[in-house]
Amino acid sequence: DGVIFNISGGQVNFARDNANISATQTNRLCNKELDIILKAIENNLTGLKQGEIDKITTDLNIIKDELKKPTPEKNKLKDCITMIAPMMTIANGLPVLEANLQKLIEFVMQYI
Repeated sequence: DGVIFNISGGQVNFARDNANISATQTNRLCNKELDIILKAIENNLTGLKQGEIDKITTDLNIIKDELKKPTPEKNKLKDCITMIAPMMTIANGLPVLEANLQKLIEFVMQYI
């Protein structure tokens, strides 16, 4: 009946009577930006106790895995932010680490 259905991923477009729809669908998060932040954190963990490094590394892996999913679970991301926030105190005196933890928190907050 002159109706065109275009379904791609989670996006659905309906067009009727020669209508023209221009749409952009972005399913992936900015992985490059996330990878840069995570790498900067991992490269600046020296000076911390091994238990602190392990905790931060575990939280980073959870965040990375969650953000690479098509639909990240907001509660998991909130939990990770809650766990990383106290690390800001631990990172006090390590300005590069502290700055990158803050960048990570701000990056993740976009998806909560």
